[in-house]
Amino acid sequence: MCADTARREALRLAVSSAIAAALGGAASAPLRAAAAPVPDAPSSKAPIVVRMNGGADANDQRTTYPQRLLQLAMERSGEPFRIVTVASMTVPRRIIEMQDGHLDLCVLASTMPPQRGIRPIRIPLQRGLLGVRLLLATPEVAEGVARVSDLNELKRRYRYGSGVDWADRADLERLGFQVVAGASYSGLFDMLRNGRFDIFSRGVTEVYRELDHPQLGRGLTVVPNLVLHYPLDTYFHVSERSPRLYAALERGMRRARQDGSMNALLASTYGPAVQRANLAARRWLRVQGYPVVAGTPLELFDLASPAAAERLLAPSARETGAALSHARSV
Repeated sequence: MCADTARREALRLAVSSAIAAALGGAASAPLRAAAAPVPDAPSSKAPIVVRMNGGADANDQRTTYPQRLLQLAMERSGEPFRIVTVASMTVPRRIIEMQDGHLDLCVLASTMPPQRGIRPIRIPLQRGLLGVRLLLATPEVAEGVARVSDLNELKRRYRYGSGVDWADRADLERLGFQVVAGASYSGLFDMLRNGRFDIFSRGVTEVYRELDHPQLGRGLTVVPNLVLHYPLDTYFHVSERSPRLYAALERGMRRARQDGSMNALLASTYGPAVQRANLAARRWLRVQGYPVVAGTPLELFDLASPAAAERLLAPSARETGAALSHARSV
């Protein structure tokens, strides 16, 4: 190999390593018919105002990642924008406010049936990780839960906590879970501590942040050895009154998926929790019969498996190449 060729190869490898490190080792699953990222010329249009609801209460950090992802995707869209966070509201209220034109965007479950005046962007925000569920319990209850022989025993012996308006509540009741509902997000943790129900299912993306919170996680533990799974994630849903926002956000989401930046954000936000959960060492109880809405792109729920940490944190050659290509274009 001549000296010039050797230098070019060394430079290529150095850039590849730098890009992989910058992306935090995040994986980027392919999208069907995804267009190559092309930088946009500066827009002279008025900014798109995006009104989005905030968290349920002061302890609720579940909206942090969707807000950061929204910021990223809108930056990738090439459109000027301004995000306005409005007060928290229940799921039914969000839908009404979007239908009435008072809210432009909200995060709703992938299992949400079609709603008048609202369009989902069917790209799961967490690649299926929300449906990978760990169980919170008091230490004395957790020991017994860890020894259940199968899902039927879990349903029969233990009461399952849920928010009154959460998307999976009715589906889990239909599938035989003994569901006890609460109206307050923070209050559900108090209900669990006080024995109102026995287990509180939390996404692997949620559970450790809640467990480590001085108020929410006090006196609770994650049930060892078990993981519950059903096909659940969230989408951005956009009011049909905001067609420019819908087009921009869908374009930005696809670009962020393709150039690796969405998965870098996902890995930096949730990678430590996925590693801490050690999913490959747990016994998986899969909930059969959980409903899937027509058109759900289950191939994009690609982290809902014991190998999630490996795929989330280890880039493939294709993904590194896509990131390099994007880096050269900007």
